[in-house]
Amino acid sequence: MYPSLINSAVVGYICAMGLALAYLVQRHDLVHRLAVLATLAAWAAHTISLIVRAVELGAPPLGSLPDAIWVGVWVIVLLEVLLEQRTGVRVLGAFVLPIVVLLSLKTTTGRSAALGPALASAWIWIHIALAMIGIAAFVFNFVGGIMYLLQERQLKTKRPGAFYYRLPSLATLDRLTFRTLALGFPFLTVGLMLGALWARAAWGSALTFDPLAFFSLVAWVIYAGTLAGRAAGGWHGRRAAYFAIFGFAALVLTLGAGLFLPGRHGS
Repeated sequence: MYPSLINSAVVGYICAMGLALAYLVQRHDLVHRLAVLATLAAWAAHTISLIVRAVELGAPPLGSLPDAIWVGVWVIVLLEVLLEQRTGVRVLGAFVLPIVVLLSLKTTTGRSAALGPALASAWIWIHIALAMIGIAAFVFNFVGGIMYLLQERQLKTKRPGAFYYRLPSLATLDRLTFRTLALGFPFLTVGLMLGALWARAAWGSALTFDPLAFFSLVAWVIYAGTLAGRAAGGWHGRRAAYFAIFGFAALVLTLGAGLFLPGRHGS
């Protein structure tokens, strides 16, 4: 039952992505409503799959990296729906749902080795959950940066293209990147701190090399520098958008290392 629910959710997200991209191009209200309905239907199947998985495991579905990413995707879709309603940025799905689909496909093809007994505890589940919430927020930080650069490029050419009338103002996009950065950073920080404490308990040292942990630290340094630059150095606009992209690239490397490289996180 669990695989069929996953497949249903992934197919639903693919349909929602297609509709969201069609709305970005055509801007028909009916297409947007269908995209929202498809997203909600897929998210409902996704929710049921997580409940079924938790019942099967007798624990939160966070015992392997693919399962944890699947939970992260659930959070991303929830935030997408909420942010679209709150901000009125109706094209958000066209930029977020392709990432959702890619992560979902990677989840279904990734290896599902479970965490070792030393790490199977409530605290490590909290560590993983907080890290996934942080990553979900940084998806929107990345998307905001991409949209900012697209909109800025159109303004500089003084020949606005089709996307100019579909994307929000630069000020709105800059606020989106800042707020999602400020939201995600505390979750990632606490998640990594808990992970370091448990690494010391389980492996004997918090400094034991692991590809996923290493790239997580690289991403944290990038986001910490970006947040400090925005708070103290007055960074905004294009510079902040570029750092949003750099940070997300580090997160992609983090997840890739966890899924495909040998390490202590069960991959």
